[in-house]
Amino acid sequence: MEQPVIRTFEKEEVHQASELERTVWGGSTPPQQFMTAMKNGGLLIGAFIGDRAVGFQYSFAGFDGKKPYLCSHMLALLPEYRHSGLGSALKWRQAEMAREIGYDWIQWTFDPLESRNAYLNIRKLGGMVSTYWENCYGEMKDSLNAGLPTDRFRLDWWINSPRVTDGLRQPELTEDQPYKVSIGASGQPVLDSPGNIPEAEAIVVPVPADFQEIRKEDMGLAIDWREKTKEIFTQAFKAGYVLADVRRKDGHLNEYILFKKEHVPL
Repeated sequence: MEQPVIRTFEKEEVHQASELERTVWGGSTPPQQFMTAMKNGGLLIGAFIGDRAVGFQYSFAGFDGKKPYLCSHMLALLPEYRHSGLGSALKWRQAEMAREIGYDWIQWTFDPLESRNAYLNIRKLGGMVSTYWENCYGEMKDSLNAGLPTDRFRLDWWINSPRVTDGLRQPELTEDQPYKVSIGASGQPVLDSPGNIPEAEAIVVPVPADFQEIRKEDMGLAIDWREKTKEIFTQAFKAGYVLADVRRKDGHLNEYILFKKEHVPL
């Protein structure tokens, strides 16, 4: 497979981002919206084979009332380029370009139970999570979200921090593993009912390795995972924990590692 070239879109190419979005998700952002964002602190970065875009990353300027940041809104790849490392390459290029125009903070959202995304966002890129938004986008009817509350993590990517520029470095801390998982009749993992958040240097939270498989096979179990993990994460963030590492465990589960904020190197 030919290696794509990562660069910004030229004006006459922006329509390709809209077409890619339609191919990947079914919806489509108008090209003029992309153009307006690019002229006002946003970025539209493409992965090109020749003059054909096979993926893109779109972000626009944000402001929280105190500090500007770059809001990373979409990353889309044609199916044959997924799991190729191209997604992370687009993100690293985004970080470089964001620094060049003066940003030090990028944020975006992702489903708390999509642990493959979490592995990229946290383990590989060095992002952190301490915010849980319940039903962030309201009801969605696409193939990935239909039937579930659209709960989301907000990820903070401090692109000038040593954690990002020098690689993920986690302290050696004592981990508490308070949450138990069993295997249900369908062969899918089932999370036991969570209790109160323990007081520990680090907490291990199990999450499905393939949440979409659970969702397709057993929507009731998918909702059960959503509700139980929402309780865990909202309590943990309120108690001063931050999600700062992800571990691959086995074919059924991955693990999120939550640290007290004072133990997380920035």
